[in-house]
Amino acid sequence: MRLATLIVVGLHLLLLVAALPDSMVSVDSAFHTALARQYGEHGIYFWDTIHYAPAHRPNLQGPALHLAIGVLGRLLGGTGDDYVLANAILGVLCWLAAVGTAIFFARRFGGDRAGLLAAALLAGAGFVAGSFRVNIPSGWMFVVTPWAIHFFLERRLGLAIGCTALACYTHLGGFVTAPFGVLVAALLARRMRDLIVTGVGVALVTAPYWIHFLRSLAWYVGRKGDTAWMVDPLVDVLGLIGLVAVLREPRRNVFLVAWAAAPLLWAVQDPSRLVLQSPLVGAVLAGVVVARWLDRWQSAIARTVATAALVIVATVFPFGVPSLGGEILWLVRPYPRMLDWREMRTDADVVRRVEPRPPLVEGYASYVASGLAVWTDIEAEKGHWIEVRPPVDPADDLGVAAKLYVLAIPPGDALLADWARRGWLTVHGGGRWSSVVSFGERPTLMDADAAGGAVWARDAAWIAAGCERNVFGSPLALFNPAELSRRAAVRGECRSRMTRLQLATLLHAYALEPADAARARAARQAALVIGWMASLAGDESTLDFRSADAHARMREDMDTIARAAAAGEPIDEPVTGMLQRYLGAARGSIF
Repeated sequence: MRLATLIVVGLHLLLLVAALPDSMVSVDSAFHTALARQYGEHGIYFWDTIHYAPAHRPNLQGPALHLAIGVLGRLLGGTGDDYVLANAILGVLCWLAAVGTAIFFARRFGGDRAGLLAAALLAGAGFVAGSFRVNIPSGWMFVVTPWAIHFFLERRLGLAIGCTALACYTHLGGFVTAPFGVLVAALLARRMRDLIVTGVGVALVTAPYWIHFLRSLAWYVGRKGDTAWMVDPLVDVLGLIGLVAVLREPRRNVFLVAWAAAPLLWAVQDPSRLVLQSPLVGAVLAGVVVARWLDRWQSAIARTVATAALVIVATVFPFGVPSLGGEILWLVRPYPRMLDWREMRTDADVVRRVEPRPPLVEGYASYVASGLAVWTDIEAEKGHWIEVRPPVDPADDLGVAAKLYVLAIPPGDALLADWARRGWLTVHGGGRWSSVVSFGERPTLMDADAAGGAVWARDAAWIAAGCERNVFGSPLALFNPAELSRRAAVRGECRSRMTRLQLATLLHAYALEPADAARARAARQAALVIGWMASLAGDESTLDFRSADAHARMREDMDTIARAAAAGEPIDEPVTGMLQRYLGAARGSIF
């Protein structure tokens, strides 16, 4: 059993190490690596000087992982590429820590067979395994939490305090995850004195963080961004079966019950994260309960065959997205590419050369500014992690020309060339599919609306007719390079055309600013929303973020807008309605 466990873990680990030069990441990785660079260069980073400029905001992210990436990145050389590599290395270590944790506790409560099953279920499930290998803070928090509970039950209170505090310093959600798990363990084991000692110790050790958070409470809105539900059927179903089994005897299974209960409060703030990462304990529950069941079989051969069959299914096709297939295919044709580091590095080089640089950088999607900040110092409008923001954002009142834009449209696009010839835009450069632009001469409102109306008539019509929903789709598509290339082309075209609509809205706002500041402000906000629509339409980081019904309604709205624009009719109301229905944003007049 132990050899089989090593083979299962080693196979996945070999592929992850091979992918280090171009590792799999989350869209959140740009934000975390950007903050890590600040820790690497300055040691501390209590105030986020990158996002939500010019007001900026307190940095309320747990510092532990960012500090680790920053220190390792600095040791590797201190360039943007070094911080990206440091993040990748720690991602592999996070995956290994998660799998190792599952094996340790499954073997502890169910023996070697349980350890093998837990390893196969966790490592084989594409979404949950991926959530650990991309190195996000919540991954480390989910890994550290069971150790806090374990050391508490073992009466090693110093280590329990240390692990609980580390969970808190890793992620803000650690304050309601690891302590809750320890609380459940204390109640089931009737260890209230130890609970008080541990609670006081954790409160003292984490005081710098929670005091900083309470002092900055006015900035915290707690509103999460768009996410998609990611479900791993095999480990989820078997994990639920295991949970039901241990709940029948909670005092016999104190540790497993407490671990399973620890992340329950995530159901209030971020249920999709609960579903995504709680299969870590689910794999252990499944491994322990299935192993106990198999151990009651009289035939050793039958036990071995059944174990091998389950390991093979969990590894090759776990009734969902398989990790193994994705890890192999990533080395051949990376998909889905949540974050295009090369494109961000190219754009950052362009931004660095722009002189004089406008005070703010606006990215078409929330992660773009963070991606740039991995390589160069910028101040960005809005940006990633929308839970923390200024109560009043002065960036809303800054004009169009006060910003440098990184947009999802190739530098050679015909619209950019046309408007650059008219003097309205300067195209500073860009990468394969994105451009860095700024606005120049202000057009008249008549010229801006004529040019913008033509864009809406043409590109909204194309979106209505040809923009397909941005979904992951069947896992079988991963094995068809031609289909992946087709997706990239069609969805990239839709993203570019959405960006043309964003540019048209910005041009209208620019022309409107001298005459009607309030409507110009609303138009700038609408352009920001349309930029996010471009990401939803074409980025591989936003797969399944919108339902089929929402996408179909958006295409119907685009058709209505295109027809109105082609006829020279006002498009104020249909555009406003589209944004409200698709994103719940841009309320009020935008034109």
